Amino acid sequence: MSFQSRLKHSLTSGYLATTQALTHRLLRGGSGERDFRRVVIVAALGRNNGIASGARHQLNVLQQLGVDTNLVDATPALRNPLFRVPHHPGSVYVFHSGGPQTASLIGSVLPAAAVAYRIAYWAWELPDPPGDWIGCDRNIAEIWTPSSFSKASLARLFAGPIHVVPHHIPARLARRRCHDEPFTVLAMADSRSSLSRKNPEGALRAFRAAFGTSHDARLLLKLSGRDDELRALEASWGALLTGGNVEIIRGFLDDAALTVLYRRADAFLSLHRAEGFGLPMAEAMAHGLPVVATGWSGNLTFMSEANSCLVPYRLVPVHDTSAIYTGSVWAEPDLDAAAEALRRLAEQPGYYARLAEAAHRDASAPFLQFPFSQPTTAGRAPAVSGA
Repeated sequence: MSFQSRLKHSLTSGYLATTQALTHRLLRGGSGERDFRRVVIVAALGRNNGIASGARHQLNVLQQLGVDTNLVDATPALRNPLFRVPHHPGSVYVFHSGGPQTASLIGSVLPAAAVAYRIAYWAWELPDPPGDWIGCDRNIAEIWTPSSFSKASLARLFAGPIHVVPHHIPARLARRRCHDEPFTVLAMADSRSSLSRKNPEGALRAFRAAFGTSHDARLLLKLSGRDDELRALEASWGALLTGGNVEIIRGFLDDAALTVLYRRADAFLSLHRAEGFGLPMAEAMAHGLPVVATGWSGNLTFMSEANSCLVPYRLVPVHDTSAIYTGSVWAEPDLDAAAEALRRLAEQPGYYARLAEAAHRDASAPFLQFPFSQPTTAGRAPAVSGA
């Protein structure tokens, strides 16, 4: 890590620690009852990342369950500890963020949150928990997390209640493959989530190994994050981008544009090294896309050999060029096996159709695992299962 990066990390850590202490003082040990009559979901929606998408999905499913629910954008609170969001107070607040950012989000909805029940919705991508999250639970009563994989890691750090509450993906119209068009593979990566972890280069190399520069196949590579990081990444790939059958799509896409992108693809490819859940894979499956993905970590919440192509891997020490992740192990996927899976999907229509049908069916199944203990305002308890 460069001196500039270390300085930035140190300043950010200091700011977040100060905010956590300030929020703890303002809360004064207060907490409400575990009463789900009105839920306020709080997230930094302006970041337009996976965390924000997860918060929006949770809003939709809670409303479907009959819970009086509101979604609050607390993006400015990440830089201003005095920022407050005017809102209708809730009996329960659910904070979608990383551990160290949770106190900032709590501060944004004070004083109402001081007398409410507070839940942190956290995900973690490695089997070893993050050391800089120690103490981040001091201002919340329980943790929700999207996968058993993430729960096992967080449980090594936090003694309080942890419930598995997977993301629920609404059913979409299943896409049908057009055999007159190139076999189109979609992959995604966001530099803010660590390019080393998301591994778009692995996806590009597997696609090349499967199809070379043939125009019978096409790779759509959706990249998000800082422009300078993405330019440097693309420059490092050099000849891997030649051939005319790779299309790079940059920047933020709203839900409508993402739907268009999913529907352009025939298959989704994720050669990640670790995932807390893997929301894009679940969304792709909900559109009826077969998914070729590393067979390890949080995506196994909704993926299996019956509905996906799970790529074999070996566990290796974490080496993250962005220094977001360290001190653990993650998966190194077998790129040759991934290439073989892509070719099989492209060349065997019957196999493709069976896997696409299974993916669509299983992704659209209701993952409504909300550990409620109170009736909703509609006077009925939601249909839930324990974590």
